[in-house]
Amino acid sequence: MNDHLAVDTLLQLNAMTEAEFASQLADVFEHSPWVAQRAARRRPFSSVEQLHHAMCKEMQAASLDEQLALLRAHPELAGREAQAGELTAASTHEQARAGLNALSAVEMRRITALNQAYRQQHGFPFIVCVGQHTKASLFDNFARRASNPTDAEREEALAQVEAIALLRLQRMLAA
Repeated sequence: MNDHLAVDTLLQLNAMTEAEFASQLADVFEHSPWVAQRAARRRPFSSVEQLHHAMCKEMQAASLDEQLALLRAHPELAGREAQAGELTAASTHEQARAGLNALSAVEMRRITALNQAYRQQHGFPFIVCVGQHTKASLFDNFARRASNPTDAEREEALAQVEAIALLRLQRMLAA
């Protein structure tokens, strides 16, 4: 990453109004601009990592209902939103990079069944940082986590959201 670009962009973010800041970072945490809005109070940020940490602290300090809403705002892997072209740009890029936009018919049936079973058991979609996986490891991870207790999966899903957010911030601030 070009540190100079990140510093310039961080300086710009630090100088924005809270509303502008939240708007610029709205989709770092999928469809949950409140995370960025709350993190804005922690400015100024001197690094991407510091910004990420502040945003994660806000997510972790949120109520259980807010955390569950954040998790439920995430799309299913190769799910309805992906099929309809309704993913955020970041999610579209991430799922395509993992090959989820080019599943065979057998893989599509398998991921659809896994998505349905997981959501039925836990009440939110399976969340994984696809940027850290191949298609094969995604399926393995999905199968491994499917029968975990919901409390453990909620914590794992929040950890995955943090990993997703870091990759999104790094990509955004390196551009």
